[in-house]
Amino acid sequence: MGKNPKKILIIDDEAVFREAMTRALTSCGYRCVPEEDPAKGIMRLKREPYDLVLLDIMMDPVDGWDTLAHLRTFSNGRETPVIMASAKKLNIDEVIRYGEYLAGFVEKPFVDTEFCDAIDEFFDWYDPLIANANAARLQGVSPDICTSWIRVGRQIKAITQMLEYVNPSCIPDESMSEDECMDRRMAQVREILERKRRERDNIKILYPVFSI
Repeated sequence: MGKNPKKILIIDDEAVFREAMTRALTSCGYRCVPEEDPAKGIMRLKREPYDLVLLDIMMDPVDGWDTLAHLRTFSNGRETPVIMASAKKLNIDEVIRYGEYLAGFVEKPFVDTEFCDAIDEFFDWYDPLIANANAARLQGVSPDICTSWIRVGRQIKAITQMLEYVNPSCIPDESMSEDECMDRRMAQVREILERKRRERDNIKILYPVFSI
């Protein structure tokens, strides 16, 4: 990580996982700030910048999805990448509802080295994306377009990754079977991804400086 290691905020109400993530990431060179209380984690992010937030889903009394929604209401929270970490499988409705607000998903429990590898791989992908946007800004591309470029790339990666961890079932209503329900939800996800890819491709066409 060099002289300026990445700073990661960990929000998890279970001490065993909070400590395990901190231990693993510290051992591979990251600076970790663990926080048990989601409200305190939110306040930390309001006060100071972080390179990444690792957020648990199953927390009480405020779960990870509600915490994510709150994070996205202020500037640091909107642009800081958030990776959800959970022992539960995702359901397809969570992908549809929250995928656009995330940067990825990691499954618990984990092997320390594999967890480090997952976070390393994220930054190996994300840092060039940020560098590309910064270069575009220096060449006169508007900050709003640069932010959109970062955001849409992050969204495509997150939604695609989340699909690897989806529980292959769906709660149907009386008009459809479980399989039909899942097929319909998957069609919604494919539509979201197609829309996001079109947005990314349109930015590249209008601003050839974007290359990642």
